[in-house]
Amino acid sequence: MMESTQQLPGKSLTALLEGVSVKEEIPALEISDVTSNSKAVIKGALFIALKGMQTHGIDFAIDAARAGAAVIMYDSLDCYCQQRIPLLQKQVNTRWLGIEHLDRVNGEIVSRFYDEPGRDMTIIGVTGTDGKSSVTHLITQALDRLGKRTGSIGTLGYGMGNKLESTTHTTPDAVMLQSCLYQFRQQNCEYVTMEVSSHALEQYRVNGCQFDIAVLTNLGRDHLDYHGDIENYSAAKSRLFTDFELNGRVINANDEFGRTLADMFQTEPVICYSSSDNASDDVEVRLRKNNITSQGQDMVVDTPVGEIRANTALMGNFNVDNTLACISSLISLGFSREEINLAVADLQPIPGRMETFTSDSDMATAVVDFAHTEQALRACLAASREHTRGKLWCIFGCGGDRDQGKRIGMGRAAEQLADYVIVTDDNPRTESPEHIVSDILTGMNDPDKVNVVHNRLAAIEFALSQAASDDLVVIAGKGHEQEQIIGHERYPFSDRHVVERIMRAGK
Repeated sequence: MMESTQQLPGKSLTALLEGVSVKEEIPALEISDVTSNSKAVIKGALFIALKGMQTHGIDFAIDAARAGAAVIMYDSLDCYCQQRIPLLQKQVNTRWLGIEHLDRVNGEIVSRFYDEPGRDMTIIGVTGTDGKSSVTHLITQALDRLGKRTGSIGTLGYGMGNKLESTTHTTPDAVMLQSCLYQFRQQNCEYVTMEVSSHALEQYRVNGCQFDIAVLTNLGRDHLDYHGDIENYSAAKSRLFTDFELNGRVINANDEFGRTLADMFQTEPVICYSSSDNASDDVEVRLRKNNITSQGQDMVVDTPVGEIRANTALMGNFNVDNTLACISSLISLGFSREEINLAVADLQPIPGRMETFTSDSDMATAVVDFAHTEQALRACLAASREHTRGKLWCIFGCGGDRDQGKRIGMGRAAEQLADYVIVTDDNPRTESPEHIVSDILTGMNDPDKVNVVHNRLAAIEFALSQAASDDLVVIAGKGHEQEQIIGHERYPFSDRHVVERIMRAGK
């Protein structure tokens, strides 16, 4: 993701740090740029040395100073920085500023440099274990239908509308995020839809964003390798709803954590949505009727603004929830019944999210989905079963160097819900693919019936060559991704492109 494409006028360092606890006296300087990337430093820049997942920014301070950084900012409470600074000060002549809890105020400092771009746009933040990308995509799609200039930031990338440039994180770091918001403002953007990950909330990356609406899709098991337990994970998610001055909160009442969260805001604007027949009377947006069609689903929804009809090309019960989240967000934003009916007519799926591929030949239908948790895989396979006349196939793997605890559950889900299972490599990273597969098979009652094909391309080719014409082949885990990570290397690979090529060759 690129930082600002237009050079801003210099900003007073004193103004950037107003109200911030600074260890040293603040020098009277004009700052030309802010960055946490030493390779992006220009003369007169403020270099923010933050602790990362694998490296620490302070280790790149010398590079930043030699590239022209006017100030190196670090966390004065960070023990590693305290050890490193005395030696670094002897090696380069630059200014050093220690900030207490730098990670927490970093976003606000960067936002000030870019003249707080979020204040000029309405920002909708979407968090949850599953569905963030889909809900963000649907809201963006709906706002575009209403003629609203809308920017989007998330797993698929960033950009205006749903024409996105790729990113490496679901939610970028504070410098990239504020730069992106600045670019949106330069393009007269009115609304921004943003996926907000638990990592971003835990690491305060979105501090400095002025969220207007917060949306919760659901809470399941994910990222426990980082958060440690479900309590820490849910606490991180809840920050989107508690740490910002919101105008509205949109919450999935089908979700246990969602109900707990909604109860916290009895006196503040909350819209709860539910697809359940047993939804409580205080749920504002509820599914009345849903017809599954050959193209997708047609929904009738009861809302505070009247009946809404959503005719979609979306598969699966979870996409009912995603559509309800979209409708609820539009209500929270203040749109009328007529506008919402226009906005949700003919909603289309996000690339790599329950995306269907068919061939003119007698080849089986394929569905590519990003499902990489047990909850998401179950939802994906249950939705696919509704559209399967023959047998249901499932190809999936689990990422290496990530939460190992979810592998057993994903193996169990695939065995229970699919007729044929092929376990393959996802992004093994530096972990042994054999070890990952072994963990997955542990969750199965009869692992001997499972085909293990480590080469992902070969696994997809095998399934599509063996499946009958009325079968359906689910390829789960990578969705929209364009690369496969093996060791420390990234190799070009796309499930979507592989399926398209096989089906073209089969014509």
